[in-house]
Amino acid sequence: MQQLIDKFLEVKGRKIHYIESGDGSPVLLFHGARFNARTWVETNTVDSISSIGYKAISVDFPGFGSSEKIEGISLSEFINLFMNSLGINKAILLGASMGGKAVLEFSLKYTESVSGLVLVGAVGVEGFEVQLSKLNKIPLLLIWGSRDTVSPKRNYELILDKVKNAKLEIVGKNHACYLDDPNTFNEKIVNFLKGMK
Repeated sequence: MQQLIDKFLEVKGRKIHYIESGDGSPVLLFHGARFNARTWVETNTVDSISSIGYKAISVDFPGFGSSEKIEGISLSEFINLFMNSLGINKAILLGASMGGKAVLEFSLKYTESVSGLVLVGAVGVEGFEVQLSKLNKIPLLLIWGSRDTVSPKRNYELILDKVKNAKLEIVGKNHACYLDDPNTFNEKIVNFLKGMK
């Protein structure tokens, strides 16, 4: 088990909290609206990622967990500022639900900064439909619960239709499918990351 380190940095003069573990290429993890950075620790996802030679960085969005609020910026712009503050030029990004939408929007805006993408029950996908083909060169894993009512299957079907290299895995039943079956969830992510090495 890698050591987990709680860290803070400043973004736009506000304190932002993140949890870091491991060494190697960075994998940034972003939570959904009911969760925070610690969620990915509790599901063992941070450990699973750091144990295969990546640096896992689980981030509290502004106003969530131990991060202070930042007024007037979108979550996708926050991701950009956070990466710049840490000096990260390129990363693999994982986002769930609201975090999935933020990561998707960031990836469409800053495609050159993304080396891989994991979207977990991402919401708001239809708003980006015309841009989705921009992701064609990025390894992309979609993970959805079989009975996700918050982000219906139309969302992942849109991505599968527009992005040739997108791959879908169904895990558990609910929107927060990583809580239903964390072991299978982490296994899918580990396999995806190993395939990128």
